[in-house]
Amino acid sequence: MIIVKMNNSTLECSIAASELREIGLTPEAIMNGGQKSSSFMSQLNKEVGEQLEINPEQEVLLMSKNMMADGSVRIFAVKMSNEDIQRTADRVRASAMEMLNLVEQGRIDEIKEMSASEKGEALGSMFMDITEQVNRIYLPEDQESQGSPSAVSRPMMDYDRYMITLNTLEDVRRFAKICKGFPVKASSLYKSDDRYYMVMKIQNEDDNMVYEFRKACVEYAEELMVDSPLEAHVTETGDCLIAEDAVTHLAAL
Repeated sequence: MIIVKMNNSTLECSIAASELREIGLTPEAIMNGGQKSSSFMSQLNKEVGEQLEINPEQEVLLMSKNMMADGSVRIFAVKMSNEDIQRTADRVRASAMEMLNLVEQGRIDEIKEMSASEKGEALGSMFMDITEQVNRIYLPEDQESQGSPSAVSRPMMDYDRYMITLNTLEDVRRFAKICKGFPVKASSLYKSDDRYYMVMKIQNEDDNMVYEFRKACVEYAEELMVDSPLEAHVTETGDCLIAEDAVTHLAAL
């Protein structure tokens, strides 16, 4: 997920289709505001609020969601205070008056009297002038004074996926007892070709914890894989021995 802070009040968030699939969401779920997307949108609102330093008692956050042709989603967020609301209303009124002047009947009558080629050019010029007035509503003249755009990348998930290979069930049990001390979000156990595979989700917020966990894996496991494509093969073709909370169940043996 890429977050671009355009200025002090405007932020753009781009989420790739592959990232949405990874957390079990679809672009349609984000666009329609389905129940499945509520947790993600809540996290995004928190991130946006921190980036834009929103005062919830005095400012409001407006968000627009757009689905792109490649399945990605682009979200625009705008922070507005009472002063911003007033300035926006003033810009709308000013642009509306200018647009009315651009299409005043005298100008339209002049265009209607022109030749075909001149008429097309005059109409094109008029529509460009109208578009410019519309843009002034969304792109105020003081936008440049609000700071230069800055981009940050945020992981969609607060965990890493690990698959650990072990030779015997006793090795699996011993490894599970070690893992009890780590923040395991989910774990399952599979068997394939006489080998055991522990699939785990480990929270990645603490770098020291991640380092210690990997040290334990190197000591007790035959092989350690992170976000490996082999995981899909094992979970699809292997025998599922424990589907949920494998670490908890095995450590209790």
